[in-house]
Amino acid sequence: MTSARDLAYQAEYQRRRRATARASGGAQLNLTVPRELVARLDHLKLDRGLPNRNDALAVVLREYFAGDETKGNPP
Repeated sequence: MTSARDLAYQAEYQRRRRATARASGGAQLNLTVPRELVARLDHLKLDRGLPNRNDALAVVLREYFAGDETKGNPP
């Protein structure tokens, strides 16, 4: 069972993590997607040795938008 102390620590950890991300130019994105896409994202994460889904999704988005730029369609 998770204690109130554990929950408070986790909440503070997440606040610090989000603040650090914002300070370094990051933005938060929350979404719901089909499980099949999550499975594919997890596969990409493992294949590329990425530490988490966040990094895997960033790779997917960068590659997608880089493809648009090569076609002459700015994002």
